[in-house]
Amino acid sequence: MFDGDTQEQALGRVRAEIDAIDLQIQTLLNRRAECAQRVADIKHAFGADSPVFYRPEREAQVLRRAMERNEGPLPGKEIARLFREVMSVCLAHEHPMNIGFLACESEAAALKQFGHSVTPISFSNASVMFNALADGELHYALVELSSVSESVDKSSNLLALLTAHPFNVVGEVELADRQYRVLGQQDISPSGVDKSAAIISGISSIELSNLDDLDLHVTTGDLTYIEFSNYLTEQALSSKLADLGDHISFHFLGSFPRAVI
Repeated sequence: MFDGDTQEQALGRVRAEIDAIDLQIQTLLNRRAECAQRVADIKHAFGADSPVFYRPEREAQVLRRAMERNEGPLPGKEIARLFREVMSVCLAHEHPMNIGFLACESEAAALKQFGHSVTPISFSNASVMFNALADGELHYALVELSSVSESVDKSSNLLALLTAHPFNVVGEVELADRQYRVLGQQDISPSGVDKSAAIISGISSIELSNLDDLDLHVTTGDLTYIEFSNYLTEQALSSKLADLGDHISFHFLGSFPRAVI
């Protein structure tokens, strides 16, 4: 296999190949960053007052394709994780982002979702964080779903705050046994594998059980956070709930891609 080479000679050839590959990777990474900058230039040139640079549905599609075409030896999820970091670096070059979170452990979720080239910012309570998101000081913010069920006062306040702001759920993060949702102010197009979210008032457990495609629900007080296992528009959700009666009201939180990694 090594044709009489010494260890150093055999290693030297492999290391030379690695160096050549590293050079190709570096060249391609910089080309990708240049393309990201061109995307930003195009968005500005075509007159968007507040162009959207981070597109969760586009990122989800890129990550899924990376996993689908992967032939190893690296695991598909590790390939996707590397691609996410590449996209994070390129997006920071294109448009740096501030990401809000509430608890120390939520920072890891923020970095898993957005990569390490964003600026994570910690907040002591949801109200202050939501105001920062509404004012544009944050680009996105994370909330943990388990906090919705930890205490009635805390969760009611969180759900009530969500109904008082024009935010959408634009992504989900799974980290260990915790689940987080990413909040933003944009509408998300279908990615191909999506979910939808809303907060409903006045619905009973029996009525919940009659809803098709219900993926998750967390009830506290008179408010229920629900998710459906498909992409829905606000009108489609309204039609889905209409049969349950006029006593039910809802606050639509948009649709978003399922977590890829």
